[in-house]
Amino acid sequence: MKKYFSLLFLCLLFFNSCYYGGNDDDFTSEPATSSFEPVISSRENFESSINLIDSKPVLSSGKIYVQGDYLFINEPKSGFHVIDNSNPESPNPVAFLSIPLATDLAIRGNVIYVHHAVDLVALQYNPVANAVEVLHREKNVFPQLKSPDGYSASYFGVQENEIIVDYSFKN
Repeated sequence: MKKYFSLLFLCLLFFNSCYYGGNDDDFTSEPATSSFEPVISSRENFESSINLIDSKPVLSSGKIYVQGDYLFINEPKSGFHVIDNSNPESPNPVAFLSIPLATDLAIRGNVIYVHHAVDLVALQYNPVANAVEVLHREKNVFPQLKSPDGYSASYFGVQENEIIVDYSFKN
């Protein structure tokens, strides 16, 4: 029995040493104010920012997705390059799907799902007409963009119909 009490005492002592009571002199807190201010877009402008434009050179590539004979190459936070890969010896850039703040894409069947900042958007690309149609937008699925120094949208008082699209350094 003494063995169990000794073991219990050692366990309690061990776990107590792991507890942080908040009195550490080396603890540094975050600054009282952010060094950045948000660049805000209205929801209306944000939702109309998805466009299919002429192809352009790949400046910075991310993930590559395949749908049939087409490749979708992510340009981080800008959109997706649409490339006709029916002849892999000579891929042909077709268009650029401009989606500001787009970070990821998934394809199922003929529907393209895009992470568009705070929303999840379902799109359909028509290669014959070289057009894109927004099928559905699920609003506020993802959190607002945090500032580079870690502050959330609530700190800046961002309204429900506003989207943080970037941050600028305060002067």
